[in-house]
This record gives sequence, C-alpha cells and structure tokens, in this order.
Amino acid sequence: MNPHRDFVPGLLPTALALRAHLAVLLLLIGKAGLAQVPAMAEDQRILPYAEPGRQIDIGGRRINMHCAGTGTPTVILMAGIFSWSVVWYKTQPVIAQNTRVCTFDRASYGFSDPAPRPQLLAEVVEDLHAALKTGTIPGPYVLVGHSLGGIEVRLYAQRWPEEVAGMVLVDSSPAGEMLLEMNLPDFDEVEGRESYASDMLHCALLAAHGPLEPSRPEYKDCTSVDALPSDTPAAFRKIWPRFFTADYFADKVSLMSSLYTHRYDSVDHLRLGAMPLVVLTAKNTWGDTPAAIRFTQSFLTFWLARHEALAHLSSRGIHRFVEGSGHHIQLDKPQTVIDAVEDVLRQVRAGAKS
Repeated sequence: MNPHRDFVPGLLPTALALRAHLAVLLLLIGKAGLAQVPAMAEDQRILPYAEPGRQIDIGGRRINMHCAGTGTPTVILMAGIFSWSVVWYKTQPVIAQNTRVCTFDRASYGFSDPAPRPQLLAEVVEDLHAALKTGTIPGPYVLVGHSLGGIEVRLYAQRWPEEVAGMVLVDSSPAGEMLLEMNLPDFDEVEGRESYASDMLHCALLAAHGPLEPSRPEYKDCTSVDALPSDTPAAFRKIWPRFFTADYFADKVSLMSSLYTHRYDSVDHLRLGAMPLVVLTAKNTWGDTPAAIRFTQSFLTFWLARHEALAHLSSRGIHRFVEGSGHHIQLDKPQTVIDAVEDVLRQVRAGAKS
C-alpha cells in the first residue's frame, strides 16, 4: 500500500482551509445558541431590601421601615407571618410612583430589633403605631395586609380608626383562623400543625448556638417556607441567612398562637362605613392526594365565605378572586395588588375632594 496514494499536490492546503472555515462556523453557531439561551437574569428590584431602611427608635429598640415615593395618603404594607418588607419588592416600587408607601418589619423580622420577649399580634400593631408616630410618617393611611398582616391592619383600624382611610386585604387570614380551620375535613392530615411549634423552636435553638448557615443540614428545613425566587441576585442571597435568628423563629411561634384564639374576633365585625376596601382571594391548593383534594375543596369554600364577609365590612367593599395565584398574591400576581391599591387611592382622593 502506497502511503502517498491519496496525496495530490495542492489538495492538502485546501482541506485544511475548509476545516478551518468549518471550525469558525461551528464556533459562531455555538455562540448564537448561547445568545438565544442566556443565563437567568437577576431581578434587581429585590436589592434595596438587602439594606436597612429607616431604623426608627421606638424606645430602646429599632423598627425597620422602607419608605419610597411622595404623596398622600401613605400606603403601609404589612407582610404575613413568614416574611417582612422584602415580600413587597415587586409591588412597592410601582405603588411609589403614585404615593408614599412604606413597608414594616415586625420585631425580630428583617432589620428590626427583637422585642424583650416574643411578641403577640396586638404588640405588633402597637409597634407599628409607635413607629409611624415617632418616625413622623403622617396619615391618613391605606393599610395593606397579607395573611396574618390582614388581621393586624384590621386591628390597627379598630384601635385608631381616625388614622385609616382605606384597606386592601391580600388573601387575609380571618381572626381565629386555626380554630376555624381545624373543623374542616382532613385538617390534621394536610395541615400538620401539631409539629409547627416544635419545628420552629428547634430551629430557634439551633440558631441560638450559632449562625444558621446554608451549609448546615438543618438550614433547608428551617427556611423552606422562606425560599428565595430563582432570579434573586447573588448579593442578596449572600446576606439571606442572617435573617434566620433565634428571635425570628421564636416570634413566628408566638405569632402563630394568635391564630388559635378568639381574642381578635371583633376585628372581623368592624363597621367601616363607606371606607374604600378591596379583598383579594387566591386559589390555594394543598397537593393532589385524596385528603389534600378534599381539604382544598372545603378550604376554598370556607376561605371565600370568610373573605366575602370581610368585603361586607364596608358598603364600598369589593371582593376579587385571583386566578392562577398561590397565597402570596403580591409575588405571583403583583399587578393585582397594585391595581387594588390604586383603586383604593382613587376613592380616598375623590372623597377628599368632595
């Protein structure tokens, strides 16, 4: 066999040139493919909540509030039991284009200092009132409350009615929620609330003996309900573990106890007159097991009825069912919350002019 049989003078350089052109072409195709499938972009709207806002001294400890925008009435955003100011990062910047809007961190939550002992719901409301007065954040206020925060804003309106001009209830808890829910079929199996206090106190003890870092095996279990969106910037992820303190976990247990009492039932029977009010309801589900399906059906009937009753606290109350959203409507369907706040603001301002 002649090793030079296929060699033709002038052919080898041409083959090398073709291979070089092919390599360049493949490289360009690869780059084009990468351009079509970019890495997930970071959502920069969350970054302002990586730093403290206004640290308002209410008597030896500080309450953190993030305020933005100008105008009246001032909108106050109250998060549910599992979160703080950061949960409003998709809604607050838009509302701030229309008026002044402030978020509020409960004691031990976010950048607020802990209280002398784990708080009850009524004490949270007192802290908010003190922070608004000490921080010279003038009313009247449009109070926006999510979940447990919905009870808190109704309690605030009950105690200081002259300061509240309107309300938006975002998938709000009813007063005594757990006492009412425990009568629903399959509650024990689906909700599993018996272990909640034990789990959170365990997390509190872990955090009391050192930072609850992501490298620790217990971190995921202790923070799973507070999981960050996938597009959260790395800078925010870095500081995220610092929020999970022993005081934070202990306060969650304490506040949960406020849902197992009839002490606040009166806030679900307020007489709000013609106060602008919007009640938003999400379609929550608890899984696809037979028990979860049964519980979801009974829960939605119960939840809708309670929210319809809340809408009737005012002669101008509006009840809206939000399709395609979980419990955190402000994250799943932020425009729905923004629209509700703007509706209330329009009514309040129209009333002020008449």
